[in-house]
Amino acid sequence: MRALAAIGFLSLFGLASAQNDETYGAKIKEFTTESFFLTELVDHLPLSKTIPSPDKFFGHIIGAPNVLDYSAQFAAYLRLLEKSTGRVKVVNMGKSEEGREMVVAFVSSEANIRRLDHIKEVNAKLADPRKIASQTEADALIKDTVPMYWATGGMHAPESGPPEMLMELAYRIAASEEPLIKTIRDNEITMITPVLDADGRDRVVDLYRYRKENPGKPVPPLVYWGHYVAHDDNRDAMTMRLALSKALMKTWLDYHPTVLHDLHESVPFLYISTGTGPYNPWLDPITIDEWQEMAWHEVSELTKRGVPGVWTHGYYDGWAASYGFYVANGHNGIGRFYETFGGNGADTGIVSTGGDAARDWYRPSPPFPRVRWSIRDNTNLMESGLLLALQNVAEHRDKYLRENYLKAQRSIAKARTEGPAAWVIVDHSQRALMLSKVLIDQGVEVDLLSEPVETVDGKFPAGSAVIRMDQPYSRMADMLLDKQFYNPADPRSYDDTGWELGKLYGVEAVRCKDAKILDAKTASVIRAPGITQAVDPPTAIGLTMPIFASHEKSGPPKHSNARIALIHTWTSTQDEGWYRVALDELKVPYKYVGVQELRDTPDLKSKYDVILMPPTGGTAQSIVNGIPMLGDPIPWKPSKEYPNLGGPDQRDDIRGGIELQGLQNMQKFVQAGGMVICCGNMCRIPIDYGLVNGVSVFTPNLLNAPGGVYQVDRASDDSPVLRGYDKDLGVYFNMNSCVILSAGGVGPGGRGGGPRLGQPGASGSTRPSGRGSATDPDVIQGRPPYSPVSKPGDAPEGAGRQGSLPRLPNPQVLLRFSTADKLLISGMIEHPEELAGKAALVDCPVGKGHYILFSLNPMWRGETVGSYQLLLNAAAMAKP
Repeated sequence: MRALAAIGFLSLFGLASAQNDETYGAKIKEFTTESFFLTELVDHLPLSKTIPSPDKFFGHIIGAPNVLDYSAQFAAYLRLLEKSTGRVKVVNMGKSEEGREMVVAFVSSEANIRRLDHIKEVNAKLADPRKIASQTEADALIKDTVPMYWATGGMHAPESGPPEMLMELAYRIAASEEPLIKTIRDNEITMITPVLDADGRDRVVDLYRYRKENPGKPVPPLVYWGHYVAHDDNRDAMTMRLALSKALMKTWLDYHPTVLHDLHESVPFLYISTGTGPYNPWLDPITIDEWQEMAWHEVSELTKRGVPGVWTHGYYDGWAASYGFYVANGHNGIGRFYETFGGNGADTGIVSTGGDAARDWYRPSPPFPRVRWSIRDNTNLMESGLLLALQNVAEHRDKYLRENYLKAQRSIAKARTEGPAAWVIVDHSQRALMLSKVLIDQGVEVDLLSEPVETVDGKFPAGSAVIRMDQPYSRMADMLLDKQFYNPADPRSYDDTGWELGKLYGVEAVRCKDAKILDAKTASVIRAPGITQAVDPPTAIGLTMPIFASHEKSGPPKHSNARIALIHTWTSTQDEGWYRVALDELKVPYKYVGVQELRDTPDLKSKYDVILMPPTGGTAQSIVNGIPMLGDPIPWKPSKEYPNLGGPDQRDDIRGGIELQGLQNMQKFVQAGGMVICCGNMCRIPIDYGLVNGVSVFTPNLLNAPGGVYQVDRASDDSPVLRGYDKDLGVYFNMNSCVILSAGGVGPGGRGGGPRLGQPGASGSTRPSGRGSATDPDVIQGRPPYSPVSKPGDAPEGAGRQGSLPRLPNPQVLLRFSTADKLLISGMIEHPEELAGKAALVDCPVGKGHYILFSLNPMWRGETVGSYQLLLNAAAMAKP
């Protein structure tokens, strides 16, 4: 097969006559562990007299063992290429939360780079067919431009191979004179962003060097990837709270690439995305066809070359709209991703592939069960696949441009074809303005009615926000605002199954099917920059962030005086990062401290009024115990040798945890009037260690609720935690990261079997069996009617009897999950009867203070704005 490749493929792609860098090529072969992990596309590197190759800059070839490079080095190398050739242009995309740069390099022919601004303008026009008079004009525009193919790496910081590989790809496309590369260069623009999570990348490189340079020492865990979250940075594409998401969207709207190809690492050896389904139902079917067509082309071509373990279909589902590549999928582009086998940094060694080595129809040549693997193998497969993808789009440039234009046309027609005609947001609450800003940031146009409109779907007053479905990005708006239903019989969901943003924001978004709304007069149309000439969206709607207030009838939240300690562990800081995002956005002050703060501060009340414990990984025991106090101290802080360790918090020794002393300090804090707010599995700490009374964690047997929107009902009329909330609301819950609380009995519909005493019977009555109807009074035979009358000197009713023991106050259930038939709002649930009636929010008074236990997750991915006030109200209850 190798001989065949050497003759057939070299001839086919015109590679044999190219002048190559023999030293670099020899290193490629040396660092490749097996010949079948190398193709003729990347087994060499072209030689250039004017453009510096990667080894000249980095001091090693790409894919060299035991070495990784920093984000600033990648940006510097791309700028060196820009200075060396007219085929490269580098643009700053923005900075990370910690000030590190994100860049995108445009690599193409000199002619295309010279007219990049013109290509940008043409692609923007094709993205909005309303500006094109005829198909003839569209055809002319398609001939006048080229597609852009954007490859991004380093979104997930520990996935270290893609950023390195992209440096070699950039050089190869800029320097090579091979016919394959010239076809790519002349017929498209390759966009390259080596690192999206620049903060995390630099920490990963420091930790990798630390491990290599300090054998025998314990290696600190990767406490932080990005400044806020870890793996979840690829779940931020809907509300765009993170810097990398904002940079992705802004760059997309500026240039309108045809394809966004996000590069990841996990499964062997090269997975090319399509997904198992169910696919996101709001996508144009053309997009789903493009996924399949492109993926199978690359699987087929690499399999022909004898590369094992290249496959598609059996990984990921294609459902949720929260992934980063939805800047393409949700905006008439093509979003794709690769998963190549990871190499534990840049190590080389024998690794097992597990169940992914099984033979399946979608793995024509499955991976070997065990293989010797290197980061160069990773580079070879990823770069070979990308070159085939780039060649495919370059050779069919008109086809892909035409299909993107067609998808934009069909998005505009959506209002009068599949519908709805529009979505209407009637209220003017600040939550509604926040939701409107999310849509505007997505490039969605938001109209404001200048006069009232009456439709069959309702009467809408002047000033209502109308999101028309006859605009280019109508599908993205529809998938964010509509209701989701995920059938439990479908393949297991890869992430959240429901996200209906109107419900999660506490905003009424009306799905208007009546096309009459499209004829309504509007006062203004607000668009994001890049769609058309526009004013600044926040200014246009009078919105400046951060902004939040509780429901207007209750006034603004009273949190400004609370001294809040936000507690984090040193093993998992992802989920609590979404709480920091929300609090920072709302400008709520807090002190960010590790779990040892509880252990080391005897008088917590002198420093804090509120201890906020967001969800995190681990059991109550592992969180309380923390990292074992064994061996040498484990630091997490920057140093001269490793300047990128640290981040939002740092410590000389991250071992230890809350420990028993911390539990005693916390209980003393609450008894003195402090407020401890526990979310998710953090609720287990006061429950399992006996700090509260009358509440337990329920373990379901059959329930399946993997992240969605669920209804909770108000169970208290007077709690200040519920200030501003109505009878019921939609909340986010995920049984995989939250706990289910049992407290104060179970509401209607919350138990299995037949009705219990005090529970509704078949007729809906709460009375026990007896004479008469469901509403008639029962008459017990053989005894007269009687009502006791108190007399002077009687003991107070309910007074303790001799021998009674003191006990903690009973908890007060504030919110309960609704009945089984009403529980699901959006997403998926199986066996809802196990969740129905369980406590969703519980107030446990202890001494002068409280433990507030959240089973729901009130601050999640910027999606749960409607639940924020629950937590802020709880904080406001604390007594300074």
